[in-house]
Amino acid sequence: MPEELPESNDDTSTLERLRRKLYAQEAPETFTVPELAHEEVAQPGVSWSPPPVEDKKPRISWAVIFLIVAAVFFVLAVAGAAYFLIFGARAVSTDRVIISIDAPTAIASGDTVALLLSVQNNNPVPIHSTLIAVDFPETTRSAESMDTPLNHFEDTLGDIEPGKAGQQTIRAVLFGAENERVSIPLRFEYRVEGSNAVFVKETTYDVAITSSPLSVRAEAVTEATAGQPLTFAVTVRSNATTRVEHVAVLAQYPFGFTARKGEGPLFPIGSLDPGEEKTVAITGTLAGENSEQKVFRFTAGTRANADASLLAVSYTTTEAAVTLGKPFLNTSLSVNHDGGASPVVSAGSQAQGIISWANTLSTPILDGEILIKLSGAALDPSSVSAYGGFYRSSDTTLIFSKETNSELARLAPGATGNGSFTFATKNPAALTGVKNPTVTATVSVSGRRVGESNVPESVSSSLVRTIKVGTDLSLKARALYSIGAFKNTGPWPPVADTETTYTIELVLANTLNSVANASVSATLPSYVTYTGAVSPDDGSLTYNPTSRRVTWNAGEVPAGAGSRTMSFQVKLLPSVSQRGTSPILMSAQQITGTDRFTQKSISFTNPEVTTNTLADPQFQANSGTVR
Repeated sequence: MPEELPESNDDTSTLERLRRKLYAQEAPETFTVPELAHEEVAQPGVSWSPPPVEDKKPRISWAVIFLIVAAVFFVLAVAGAAYFLIFGARAVSTDRVIISIDAPTAIASGDTVALLLSVQNNNPVPIHSTLIAVDFPETTRSAESMDTPLNHFEDTLGDIEPGKAGQQTIRAVLFGAENERVSIPLRFEYRVEGSNAVFVKETTYDVAITSSPLSVRAEAVTEATAGQPLTFAVTVRSNATTRVEHVAVLAQYPFGFTARKGEGPLFPIGSLDPGEEKTVAITGTLAGENSEQKVFRFTAGTRANADASLLAVSYTTTEAAVTLGKPFLNTSLSVNHDGGASPVVSAGSQAQGIISWANTLSTPILDGEILIKLSGAALDPSSVSAYGGFYRSSDTTLIFSKETNSELARLAPGATGNGSFTFATKNPAALTGVKNPTVTATVSVSGRRVGESNVPESVSSSLVRTIKVGTDLSLKARALYSIGAFKNTGPWPPVADTETTYTIELVLANTLNSVANASVSATLPSYVTYTGAVSPDDGSLTYNPTSRRVTWNAGEVPAGAGSRTMSFQVKLLPSVSQRGTSPILMSAQQITGTDRFTQKSISFTNPEVTTNTLADPQFQANSGTVR
């Protein structure tokens, strides 16, 4: 029987079974090849060959893979950077914060400047915690108050959205020297959401000072003699539109100049209103060689405060050159017997000037001529007269020459001479509104001499005197009964052994210059009692019961600012021995003070006050007599 085919679950191949049978010890069984329907039988003579081996693909090394990944990463990084550079994504940068300043580029010193600051946010995100800070020069003042320094300004602009702008306006008063360029730094700080970093953007505002708030000029001789007094009249004028405080002049002397003891080199001017000018006199002696030129420098500026010994800001400088020459004609000028550099006269008064000269050379001086030019707002030109000279009214000049004084034709060595003149100042009413009124006398001397080489030489010199007009401080003291600050009681006219009260009224008035430390004092008789009633009760009036002295410390009395009034009440108890008389209620008053412009003390006496209340509208005959 043919052998049965193995079951399908036999995993032994036909070839393997044949091999086992071939090498088996038993006789091999007959192998019958089953008929395979529909299968092609192998052709005899065809040998068996192994199945073809599959081609294996080459493996890629890890180094190549790493290089490929690195190249891909590099390409992506370059692409990302290019994208950020071109499109910006959401990066935050101070370059996208634009600060613009709308303000003038040139101003006059002392002008009020309005700085309009605008901060544009071009970042893609909002900015917050903003802070704008500006550092101004030390001399800057607040536009709201000139007394308030403005050295640093800080404020916030609030949150600024993307594409929006924040604005701030800062007003300040800037000072500086003429032609000075002022650079003002500005700093803007901000933060962004999600970051603790503080971003800072800085810029500057540059402005040019076109003019100075102060101008200064110095008047002096162009030729001086060694050892002789030399005076400079230095005038400072305010060009500012607002009041300038703590103005001063700094004098820089050349070698050989000795200033008058106790003077300089810093000369306080005080405060200057717009257009106001003040003059200081600087006097000293100069030493040096013949024909040597000395240069003086005067700088006008402001101090940090009234006690500072240096200028905080220097605004403008002027120079004056003086050439030394041999003494030839020594001159001096006195006004009302005051030979100082700044004599003081009263408003509306007549003043006398005396000019003296002397030839100090060992050779004669020929054709001597002395000119005195008078100027100033306080001068009354029609009042000038010359004695031994000629008054040229066309330019208010007094001329002393050989035509008016034959001694000037030839002045022998050591010869002396003098001339005089008078002038009047304007009355207080005419000087209303004129601050610090003065009369300036400029003396010019010229002549000819024979030099050491027997060649005629022209000689000249000059001096300046600033004559200041003092203020007119006045006091009116009067007794009142029916009117005044208090209600008075008792018989009027007064009756012996009966008390009567009176109001004593003091009125201070001032005309030209401010008066400092004004004071009024007087004593009360033994029969007069101080009641203690005062109006205004501001503490400025005091009474000493021991000395029975009443003192009114009025303090500052401005010029032309109206009057200052003080009232107090007294009680009179007349005696029978005073019947038929008008008793004194207050003794003569002593008035003192200091003229701020002339720096001279003011002192005068006012008559006593009696029961004759002549200023009372209800006063009648005998109302002031004791019955």
